[in-house]
Amino acid sequence: MQSYECMTDRQRELYDNIQNRQRELYDNIQNASGFLSLEHRQIDDAGAQAIAEALKVNRTVTTLYLGSNQIGDAGLNAIAEALKVNTTVATLNLAANQIGNVGAQAIADTLKANTTLAGLHLGKNRIGDAGATAIAEALQASTALIHLYLVENQIGDAGAQAIAEGLNGNTRLTGLYLYQNEFGDAGAQAMAQALKVNTTLTWLSLRANQIGDAGAQAVAEALRVNKKLTWLDLQYNCIGNVTVQVIGETRKATRPKIDIDNQINPRVFSLFPRLASADDIQDVFRLLTCGPELDNQSASLPALTSEIVHFIMDEAHYWQGVKHAKRALFDGTLPDCILKVTLPQSINGCSIRVKAIQVLRNKKERRDSIDDGVFDLIVRDENGAVRYECAANPNVVDSNIARATILPSSTPIIEHMREGWHVQVRSSKSAQDVLLESLYVGYV
Repeated sequence: MQSYECMTDRQRELYDNIQNRQRELYDNIQNASGFLSLEHRQIDDAGAQAIAEALKVNRTVTTLYLGSNQIGDAGLNAIAEALKVNTTVATLNLAANQIGNVGAQAIADTLKANTTLAGLHLGKNRIGDAGATAIAEALQASTALIHLYLVENQIGDAGAQAIAEGLNGNTRLTGLYLYQNEFGDAGAQAMAQALKVNTTLTWLSLRANQIGDAGAQAVAEALRVNKKLTWLDLQYNCIGNVTVQVIGETRKATRPKIDIDNQINPRVFSLFPRLASADDIQDVFRLLTCGPELDNQSASLPALTSEIVHFIMDEAHYWQGVKHAKRALFDGTLPDCILKVTLPQSINGCSIRVKAIQVLRNKKERRDSIDDGVFDLIVRDENGAVRYECAANPNVVDSNIARATILPSSTPIIEHMREGWHVQVRSSKSAQDVLLESLYVGYV
């Protein structure tokens, strides 16, 4: 690190500001007691580390809210280490930060030993199956955790299955919230098996995933055995009408309150873009360079030069990376809710290039046509300045599904988008009629 004496005046000013900021955060924790909220403070990993140092000596803060900041894996790692020493924090909210699997692993290690943390909120982060698996292992050892929020992450079937396994050995957790993740029937079926064994869970939210008839039926069957669960949320999945009716009958014969209305058209999930796997890309590359055998001909297509192959691959409609956002709760109370995707840092040191923007909307079944609403799209640069706005007309895919795909050929600004730029979609004017709305930005 450059010495303070060798810094320019501007560098010293920035350095002093950072140091003052960290001291301020440290003092906030040091002098606080009971409930403390530091949300929306632009706290990054360095700030989280200052908070962690204060937590090691503070003995009065019991509830700490750090949501809607910029804390990543390194910051959570520092806080997790502090919680191995701290014995008073009972509720920790880290929702809407930048925490991924590494951070989830760190807090999972802490949960195995911590005896006071009863409520943990990690919603709206970047936790996937690996992070969920680590937390699941911690559930089997934790003796303190009562409420766990993992809503709006990236947990698929493997992660859900791991969490279900963790519930088998847990005798403390009463509330588990997995709203708006990415698992389907396999994850739900694993949860069903866990419910047959677990005797402490009372609240379970599986809302806004991709659970179909098989998963829902398994969960409903488990409720005939489980006598402890009092509330189950299965709304905004893709459960068919017949199964909804069957489960409706089940809830008359079982104790839990079951929310199962507002199911999404299953076809929606088949319309989400599929990323090209490494094998997909290699197969196409091999075909282009070697040439397939042609029927009834002894010769094959001539091999292309490497430069042309790379050009074709770059121009092809596959996505090496994708950022997405979705919302699946529309009750008319959030009319100004905006879907937002921020383009990530470059891939392999090269600048990313956006290839397409896709917006998809699934409305409730209505008599009027679905094409009554456009997608209000906004593109902003890294400084937040509006660079492009449009009202994209959707194509009707099904009776209640509409999709719009915006390509560089029709919208040249897409070619200029780089890391840090934002794509936003305003909510539908008839938000109360929308079951699901998603925004995907694909890039190479």
